[in-house]
Amino acid sequence: MKTALPAFAVLLCTVIMLNSCTVGKNSIAAQKADIETPNESSATCFIQLKDGTVKQFKTLKLVTGFITTPHLLADGKEVINGKDIIAYQNNKHYAVSSKILTSTKNGTVAAETLPGFAVKVLSGKLNVYCRKYYNGTNTAEEYFLQHGNDGYIVSYTKAVLKSMIKEDAKALEYFNSKAKITPRSKKILTVVEIYNNGQLMTKN
Repeated sequence: MKTALPAFAVLLCTVIMLNSCTVGKNSIAAQKADIETPNESSATCFIQLKDGTVKQFKTLKLVTGFITTPHLLADGKEVINGKDIIAYQNNKHYAVSSKILTSTKNGTVAAETLPGFAVKVLSGKLNVYCRKYYNGTNTAEEYFLQHGNDGYIVSYTKAVLKSMIKEDAKALEYFNSKAKITPRSKKILTVVEIYNNGQLMTKN
């Protein structure tokens, strides 16, 4: 009996540890699933809830006003608040919530999308998002980068962009060029366009 008890204790500890590992893995997987980008071409309009659930609609309209809290109106009747979702797509753009952006800036402007949300402006191997925020005097733009649709959207810096395009000689050459291109966003978008397609952007 004395030898059986220690053996039972070891077995019990092993089972508990294995269960803990499983729960840990599931939590990480769930967290990752929450921020994975849905297939934007699968529906005209959709929202993605905090738990990763995607709901599709025929129409999704941004509603703003002087005394109105900015929100989305789905199919002309269902009110959707930004705090309840992490992403949405309507007939104008795909946008993601500040909850999955690495930023310390307070994006409260609702010029083209919900406050704090960033709009995807370029898609491909490297995605670019743009978010408008108030810098104290004017409305400014903040850019974010994402490799494919892996769910990780990071703030733009020269170092981050350079590390993402380092295997593409043409994009890297243009990035390192001393040519002064204004606004700054034009050079960012052109570099990413070269990286995605191997050619210069033609759009403004």
